[in-house]
Amino acid sequence: MRRVRKGRLAGHESVMPGVSAAPGVAAGVAVVLDRATGGRSGVVPRAKRAAEAERAGEALRLAAAELEKITADLRRDGRREEADIVETGVLMAMDPILTARVESLVVESGLPADYALRAGADQTAAELAEVADATLAQRADDVRSVGRRAAAHAQGTAREATEGVLVATSLGPADVAEWAPKAKGIALAAGGITAHAAIVARSLGLPMVIGVGPDLLQIADGEEVVVDGDRGVVVRRPDPERIALARNDAGRRRAAREIAIARRLEPAQTKDGRTIRVLANASTHAELREAAQQGAEGIGLLRSELLFLEAAAWPGFDEQVGVLRPVLSHLGGRAATVRLFDFGGDKTPPFLRDTTARGVEILLDAPGALRSQLAAIMAAGADAELRILVPMVTGAGQLQAVRRALDAVLDGRRRPQLGAMIETPEAALDANAIAKHADFLSIGTNDLTQLVLGLDREQSKTAPVTDVRVLRLIDATARAARSAGILVDVCGEAASDPKAMPILVGLGIDELSVAAARVGQVRQWVRELDFADCRRRSDELLGQSGHASRQRV
Repeated sequence: MRRVRKGRLAGHESVMPGVSAAPGVAAGVAVVLDRATGGRSGVVPRAKRAAEAERAGEALRLAAAELEKITADLRRDGRREEADIVETGVLMAMDPILTARVESLVVESGLPADYALRAGADQTAAELAEVADATLAQRADDVRSVGRRAAAHAQGTAREATEGVLVATSLGPADVAEWAPKAKGIALAAGGITAHAAIVARSLGLPMVIGVGPDLLQIADGEEVVVDGDRGVVVRRPDPERIALARNDAGRRRAAREIAIARRLEPAQTKDGRTIRVLANASTHAELREAAQQGAEGIGLLRSELLFLEAAAWPGFDEQVGVLRPVLSHLGGRAATVRLFDFGGDKTPPFLRDTTARGVEILLDAPGALRSQLAAIMAAGADAELRILVPMVTGAGQLQAVRRALDAVLDGRRRPQLGAMIETPEAALDANAIAKHADFLSIGTNDLTQLVLGLDREQSKTAPVTDVRVLRLIDATARAARSAGILVDVCGEAASDPKAMPILVGLGIDELSVAAARVGQVRQWVRELDFADCRRRSDELLGQSGHASRQRV
């Protein structure tokens, strides 16, 4: 998940920060779905309320019929998982509790059908959002979507799928599936990274930014915007250069995906024979499936905290297993790297609101929660090549403490690999000591670069990871891993940056973990590299000799 500070760029651009929910960059005119509702205002006369209630019920039936058609179309296209997600919307539309609530709002309160449909759905969604079960809570946006769809039928304003960037407060999975063939991207004022709309957007390759806030709805219908699902921003009044780059990016990705799928069985190997393992950053089955289609060898980073950002308390064992198992059970022996909760900073759930700590420091202060998560990961990932990644490590003692907690819950099971995430200057400088207690190291270039250089990601037009101050820390980490005889990977955005990735390969990185939609592209880049050239280039940037280079790898 990525947040960017609000601000203006060159010219009259206005950057609206949010959270990346699906990668990719898209430019297009805004199609705003959440304007003032219009429709009939005032109270429905009592004599007409029965007919108005029937009109509301008919609108729900029409919404259900639409959802059934969308489900059938998805199944026809072989998208069973998305079809299953959308199909539950049919049950919601015909839910007797929702139907009774809408009827009551019309008959007893005199609300017009369209208002009653929205209000009834909002009430049901609010109740779902408060449920402790994360799976049920994720349905809140789906119910709102059903209400909005039915209200449009009641108003007689149901919209056809249209080209452009969809702008709304929230969307349901059926909305995304229905409009994806023509829509260029999605921007939401609210929404969640694990909501079903986001899952479907990632599966269909539709760039999506969520959590922008209510100012997003100030965008005018037909206004040109850019949705940057890589950086997690929406740009109003984009410069012509940004629009051109976004359009080129979309075309390039489509072509790259087709090539990636065709070459998914070929190894990611440089022209002079060095193999780089390319994994996916994935938190859902949809992302994993897309990554596998493009040749990913497993999951290099599953950000477990993204699944529980709205939790009111530490998630329990059963809840975590229920969320993780649907993803990890599909790996079939491939790598599965699950990062422990990296709470803190801009990923702080309500129950940790006052904390100033981050990552492993928070976990070590809650030993019961740590043991519960370790046990849940092992239960959910029993059939995978399981690796557990400890976030924001600053010293070897933290990794040793987590290993002791892991040993306490093994219960006779095979111990998974335990790795340390190197994403602070302190960790990189102490990498030799940390590596002695780790089974692998993973470099988080996003945080490392920002902490070293003090740069906002959006402010940098180049890949700041290539700054020599950052490269020296990455080099020190890679050397420490080799000295300890363990592998080292990169799971930050630099892993899929065309300028930074060859330099990382030259420094001796063994694995690259990238967004699911970029797996194939990165694998192809590796095939086009000459490892010796990458090594020489990294030496030049570090100011080292060729002799040092030969010793490095």
